[in-house]
Amino acid sequence: MSMGTSGFDDGGANKPHSEVSRAAPGLIGQTIDERYRVDALLGEGGMGLVYRVMHTRLNKPLAIKVLRLENTRDEEVLARFRREAESASAIGNQHIVDINDFGVLRDGSTYFVMECLEGMDLIEAMDLAERMPEDRALRIATQICKALGAAHDAGIVHRDLKPENVFLTKRDETPDFVKVLDFGIAKVANRPTRLTRKGEVLGTPHYMSPEQCEGEDVDHRTDIYALGVLLYEMLTGHVPHDADTMMGILTKHLYEDPIPPKIRVPQVSQELEELIMRCLEKHPAQRYQTMREIELDLARIQSGQRPVGTDTVTLTPTRAPAPQPPRVGALYLGGLAAALLLLAGSLAITAFKDRSQAPEPASLTAAAEVPEDPAEAEMPEREVSSTVRDAEAASAPPRRKPARRKQTARSKPPPRGTSTILDPWN
Repeated sequence: MSMGTSGFDDGGANKPHSEVSRAAPGLIGQTIDERYRVDALLGEGGMGLVYRVMHTRLNKPLAIKVLRLENTRDEEVLARFRREAESASAIGNQHIVDINDFGVLRDGSTYFVMECLEGMDLIEAMDLAERMPEDRALRIATQICKALGAAHDAGIVHRDLKPENVFLTKRDETPDFVKVLDFGIAKVANRPTRLTRKGEVLGTPHYMSPEQCEGEDVDHRTDIYALGVLLYEMLTGHVPHDADTMMGILTKHLYEDPIPPKIRVPQVSQELEELIMRCLEKHPAQRYQTMREIELDLARIQSGQRPVGTDTVTLTPTRAPAPQPPRVGALYLGGLAAALLLLAGSLAITAFKDRSQAPEPASLTAAAEVPEDPAEAEMPEREVSSTVRDAEAASAPPRRKPARRKQTARSKPPPRGTSTILDPWN
């Protein structure tokens, strides 16, 4: 079993716990402040290094995180490093790594001491399992809710929740006991100074909320979005949004809806899918509003009940909606079809009224006005027909003569020796 802690806020290449180097240069073999003997290097990144140490007076294994000397000269990096220690120790929750001490080495490097954890981080656990069973994912997510719920109650937002910062250890014969690490870029409420500038993007792209991708000022609901990403990844083996570039990932967080988990893995329960998709809402006001709400719904799902969710109807959105391409919805198509049917019906009614008001043909009128004479009733069919024709002819208006053709000039034949020849045209 590997030992150590992981998670650096710079996203540097951390060595897996299974690849602990015992020949790393630096502090190996030294004793810090006459009580911390450095035994091994557990991991490193661009910001600092983590060593396994032994408390010589208590004979207790611990871990020490040392900020690189060159980073100590950067006031902002140094302030973030101290904030990590202060934030974690101020929360005081069993699911957040314990910070025991803080100091400065002889060369000026800053360090803090924390509990030494045995186990693996969540990224390693997911790599081994490929796709976690639902009940295990529920247990891990519930403990993350407890950890971050306590942080939020203390006015601290993690802002970099990712698998590398979730450590799984064993406590009291309970496997998968969660410890949340690395509050290096945490946002602390009621601070007089700001360590970030407006528009600055901090975090790990795959786990950043849409408002975090835009560099906006974020609140605790950005951690709720990241928890949704973690649950999605645990159950499906994929992150909701992926691309070849960082900007491609950020753009998808902003404008694309994730593929529902059941599309990737049909075994995922409908109830848990609903919970995940609510955590991944683009607008913070449409997500769960507290970790406590998520924790309660996770418990309901574990007991076979449906999640309740949160009241998102009466909440005011905190950011403008993302631009979406126009879509032709079913309601629009139904309205268009109804309008066309109404138009066709009105045209049919108009045509029917025009036909009913038109005069009847003369032949039918004449036939209808023929008196019922017994003598005529006894007449043969041919005589009746002739009588009807006579009546029609009598009632019909006089026919006009056809118009004459236009006269054309015609030369007269030469006179013969006879009398005058009459010209038929005159």
